[in-house]
Amino acid sequence: MDMCMVDVTGLNVKPGDEAEVFGNNIPVEEIAQKCNTIPYEILTSIPVRVKRVYVNE
Repeated sequence: MDMCMVDVTGLNVKPGDEAEVFGNNIPVEEIAQKCNTIPYEILTSIPVRVKRVYVNE
């Protein structure tokens, strides 16, 4: 499945706010480290249905 749930209890958020999974503020390397894996595995685990935006090709 390509769904994700995030606990935002206590945060000032509302429906429609943007969320960053990884990017400028959270590098994919940091996510991989927290998941005990490598960045390549994180990136290749994203299903094809998820829209890609390529920057700096």
